[in-house]
Amino acid sequence: MKRTLIPAITLIACAPLTGLAGEWTSTEADGRFEARFGGDVQAVWQRDLTEDPPGGERFRNSAFLHPLTTPSGFVWTDAQPRDHGHHSGLWWPWKFVEVDGERHVTWEIQHGQGAHVARDVEVVHAGSDHLLWKLHNETVIRRPGDDAGPPVTDGIPVIRETAHVRFSRHGEHANQIDVLLEHEPIADVPVFLPRNHYSGFTWRGPLAWDAESSTLLTSEGHDRSDANGESARWMLMTGPTPAGAGATVLIMSAASDIAGTPERLRVWDAGMHNGVPFINFNPVVREKFELNEDNPAVAKRQYRVIASDEVIDAEQAEALWQAWRAE
Repeated sequence: MKRTLIPAITLIACAPLTGLAGEWTSTEADGRFEARFGGDVQAVWQRDLTEDPPGGERFRNSAFLHPLTTPSGFVWTDAQPRDHGHHSGLWWPWKFVEVDGERHVTWEIQHGQGAHVARDVEVVHAGSDHLLWKLHNETVIRRPGDDAGPPVTDGIPVIRETAHVRFSRHGEHANQIDVLLEHEPIADVPVFLPRNHYSGFTWRGPLAWDAESSTLLTSEGHDRSDANGESARWMLMTGPTPAGAGATVLIMSAASDIAGTPERLRVWDAGMHNGVPFINFNPVVREKFELNEDNPAVAKRQYRVIASDEVIDAEQAEALWQAWRAE
């Protein structure tokens, strides 16, 4: 049943603060880049392929954020779970990439057709206010008949990605992640992104946040039972932490500003793995796009994620989205 959303307000809880104790720093170890605040790891970017994933060699993966934590240390992502070994924390591969009339799977890396691959990391800024990474990634494919299997790292590069990822505190009890994704074809050959019900910016969350223990709400008033396939400017999920407190993950999309229409959601309801968090903001649910600057729905995407040790309600979420888009 659709719910009535509380009207937007101009003041927000959890306003960004400066002068909090601690510095944002970036450290590198074993192909992983760590975002730290006050010395504590808040986020990890997997640049190199994972070692010994549960599903075996074919699930070795890169180019994702995990673990991600709230300021208290609650881990709100899950990566490479046994039910879907290609799911990876917070990540954003395309389901399909079409080149020269051939469609390649770049989401399910275990098929060996393609992958979203991390290449390089630039630390642009680190200080008391924020940490900014500039991530250089590629989407690569293999042609039919290629003998090599997964993992795909040495395939044909077809999409160049620049991802600007900024970490900051949002008040004392929340971490904020700003993600700007810029995609362009690498060669002169056109690249198309076919329609599919899942593709793009995605969060796989903790197993403890299932249909019984957590709640989901979208900007359009939909919950876990009816949000799938619907458009949304933001989505929030609230659930318990091991300490017994309530935490919230709020994901906001700027697609309605950048592309003129909001993205649609892929959401697991209670019938899909008991509703554990699988949330996908997807611009290609209803339409195939050529990847070029004339189609910002796929060429330039922007998100803000707030992970809080406190409960954020619908009124606060709407105010946070409005304030973000007014910046």
